[in-house]
Amino acid sequence: MSALAFVHKVNGWIDPTDSFIIKKLKEGCRRKNPQCDTRLPITPVLLRDLVVKLPSMCSSQYEALLFKAAFLLAFFAFLRAGEFSSLRKSGDMSRILAIDDISISNQILEVRIRYSKTDQLGLSSTLKIERSTGCNLCPVKALEEFLLVRPNRQGPLFIHFAGEPLTTFQFGSMLKKGIRLLGLSPAHFSTHSFRIGAATAAALGGASEEKIKQMGRWKSSAFHSYIRPQLLINSAQIFL
Repeated sequence: MSALAFVHKVNGWIDPTDSFIIKKLKEGCRRKNPQCDTRLPITPVLLRDLVVKLPSMCSSQYEALLFKAAFLLAFFAFLRAGEFSSLRKSGDMSRILAIDDISISNQILEVRIRYSKTDQLGLSSTLKIERSTGCNLCPVKALEEFLLVRPNRQGPLFIHFAGEPLTTFQFGSMLKKGIRLLGLSPAHFSTHSFRIGAATAAALGGASEEKIKQMGRWKSSAFHSYIRPQLLINSAQIFL
């Protein structure tokens, strides 16, 4: 079907695969034969090991602080990559997390999510994350350290020193680079592994289903598929 669509598009013809009926047929096939999602969760231990590796993976201390803050916030805020990173280096950045969307007071980090998969109208939602004392995986502390060196400019929260926004591709590439350095197969992980890991860790920590649903901003029971204790990284199959 992809080949058919490609031929029509390069010749300037109307793409028959773009019709309403074909789209509904494809949607029905996906529902009838759902693919098995084998992405593994980022566990707190794996997250710690990734953060430790960042200084040796990044080109500068600034980049290490940038990715540390992004990794920890992605995990503890149950974020989708598209909520805090850009698909491209330029263009409309109004839908991703901006510097004005965060505030820290009384040991609480507040994060405003402008748009999300379940909030296409941009009604926004605010997440609250408490500071963790005596923990080297505190997202509040990591964000504070990043903000101390971040250029004073408006726009996306996560930017490189020259001002370009952190892209989803860069975030995913750094994750896979770290996974590879830890001796694991990057094929089993994606940017969504942070969200999967957060839900799994919350469930194993005793959080109620309603609390997990609230933390991850799920509107349905879809969050159940994110809780994957059976896929925790303890099997030889994921090692290179």
